[in-house]
Amino acid sequence: MASINKTIVFDMDGVLLDTEQLIMKIWIFLGEKHNVTGIGDVMKECLGVTREETRHIFERTYGPDFPYEEFRNEAKEIFNERTKKDGVPLKPGARELLQFLKINGWDIGLATSTSGDTVREELGSLKLLDFFKVMITGEMVRESKPHPEIYFKACEEIGVDPKETIAVEDSRNGVRSAAMAGMKVIMVPDIVEPDAESERLAWKVFPDLGEVRRYFTGL
Repeated sequence: MASINKTIVFDMDGVLLDTEQLIMKIWIFLGEKHNVTGIGDVMKECLGVTREETRHIFERTYGPDFPYEEFRNEAKEIFNERTKKDGVPLKPGARELLQFLKINGWDIGLATSTSGDTVREELGSLKLLDFFKVMITGEMVRESKPHPEIYFKACEEIGVDPKETIAVEDSRNGVRSAAMAGMKVIMVPDIVEPDAESERLAWKVFPDLGEVRRYFTGL
């Protein structure tokens, strides 16, 4: 591939892990339980951003007295109960894509707004940690997506030019982040379909990771 190195950087939630659907359902449930309307729409704004930025979004929407930490703790408890029972849900085709890339000599990075402890716990439970040369997590950067800092940092630690590197994202905030870093962005939509901006910024849009692997297989 001209002007592309063999390096690819993935977002985690909604791309490799099928966690965002579960998280969304939990927050909508909590909204109904506590008579807070519109939480589903607010959560869509929070896709791809850090915990702190999520709190700011909720406080801007519902006011500074919104008990975000109480909601988050209750959501986390329900999430942990579900994943302890059923395991952390993996996106279809994720393991096969990572295996294909590794076998074919690609360097694989991770750029996620999730905390490092959670990343290591969830990817470790699925035996995926060894696929990644570099993992940049939420507490390692000052700015949340859609700021490009996390992708600049991932490429810097791998030692590659962002303009020659591929990113894989599911959210509009994530696509903006990687595109502003100058990367070639593959969007695999999860909860939110691409809008006109995402389609303009994305290099490719695929419906699932199986299609991503088939694309790389044909190169």
